[in-house]
Amino acid sequence: MNLTGTDSLHFFGMDLGQWPRQWRAAGWVLLGLPGFRRLVPSVQMELRQADGRITHWAMRGGEATRVPASHASSPINALQLPLDSVLERRLMLPPLAPADLAQAVRLEVAAISPFVPDQTVSGHAITRLDDSLTQVDVAITSRHQVAEALQAAGADPARPPEVWVLPATADAGGGAIPPIVLGGFGEGVRRDAVRAALRKRLALLLLGLALLAALLVTPTAFIRARDRQAQQAFAALQQQAAPQIAQREALMKRVERLQAVGELMGRELAMPPVLDMLTRAVPDGAWLTSIRVDGTKLVLNGNADDAAALVQRLSAQTGVHEVRLASPATRGAGAAKETFIIELNLDARQYGPVRGAEASS
Repeated sequence: MNLTGTDSLHFFGMDLGQWPRQWRAAGWVLLGLPGFRRLVPSVQMELRQADGRITHWAMRGGEATRVPASHASSPINALQLPLDSVLERRLMLPPLAPADLAQAVRLEVAAISPFVPDQTVSGHAITRLDDSLTQVDVAITSRHQVAEALQAAGADPARPPEVWVLPATADAGGGAIPPIVLGGFGEGVRRDAVRAALRKRLALLLLGLALLAALLVTPTAFIRARDRQAQQAFAALQQQAAPQIAQREALMKRVERLQAVGELMGRELAMPPVLDMLTRAVPDGAWLTSIRVDGTKLVLNGNADDAAALVQRLSAQTGVHEVRLASPATRGAGAAKETFIIELNLDARQYGPVRGAEASS
């Protein structure tokens, strides 16, 4: 029975081991965009050219620009190898990640180099033509020939300079050129300096973004904190005022009850003042057989010598209004008095329970 091990670097078909390389490639692609290109630091280079002249260059992102000597501060040394000392090859490749492009160049160099692998030295420079095509200039030479050039220049073998191959148009000046840097010599110093400066710039950028985010978030956080404090203060105030609020609610309920009672009393009559008024208004020759109270309305049944005169007497009383005969007064055969039904309304403010209470007191 065969036991098949599980590769821990694969997860749901994805090769996790390739992620660091892919992230680095994506980072360099991002730094190649116009908006981020200025983040890549410029390194000052001092180049000893093949004719013995010393020139100064600013190296940024694989391109070198000629600068005056006075602008160079603590430059990194480089040595130019003449074009007749190298084999040149130009490749046209689609856009690739830096690691993939370097692998393609290594395969091409291994296929065409006339030198044994241990003696083969190569480098390449990249020129982006458009979004679909990249020009790669490759230079190949032998390690022995580079060692002779370094010895002739008096370079320290323990700390060799970079070895460049410049295009034939380099001396014309006027713009940035992509030098071919042969690998395996002093280019590590520049790359370490670029990485250190790039990390510092990215750290400063992240710090600036963090400060900007803090400036944007601080007012909102301050407002939220003030709102939270206001809510807490309001809750504490509500808790402190709870007994007073409860008393106010109880008082309002009592007021509502009193208003209801007042409205009820405004629609009711007190009989003592009503009877007192009727006693004074009804003459001696008349009498009442019944009194019916309906709110502030009275319905009087009785007998009188002249019902119409009684209506007038009742209308003249204070607080009495809308006095009328509910039906025509009648006088029976042989009767000396008229039978009447009189309706009248009384003012509750004068004949109500409160007035009645004051009258009784």
